[in-house]
Amino acid sequence: MHTRRTVVGGSGTELTVGLAGCGALASPEPSVTETEVDGGLDTLIGETEVYVVVRNDGAAGDVDVTLELLDEDGVVLYEDSQTVAFEADESKRVTFSVDVPEETEEVTATASAA
Repeated sequence: MHTRRTVVGGSGTELTVGLAGCGALASPEPSVTETEVDGGLDTLIGETEVYVVVRNDGAAGDVDVTLELLDEDGVVLYEDSQTVAFEADESKRVTFSVDVPEETEEVTATASAA
């Protein structure tokens, strides 16, 4: 016969085991290895393509790749993101087509597990 204390105590153990299993799931571990502007930084005005190379050193999964264009004070003038599926230990080149604002001084890119 189960008492309330036995049922509640047993459920707590099952919940802990269930959560411990979730924590063990692997996820992508992305990093940006290269950012290249089509035509070089001197052509950073108008419509252009920016290429971001991302390396995933973790498990397969979706990765959010974000591109930012900044002015000389670090103010974000443009931001765009793409979600890209990666396999384990894979590198990919992600292309952003952007209309670069005239005040752009810096290009940054980041990648994180989605």
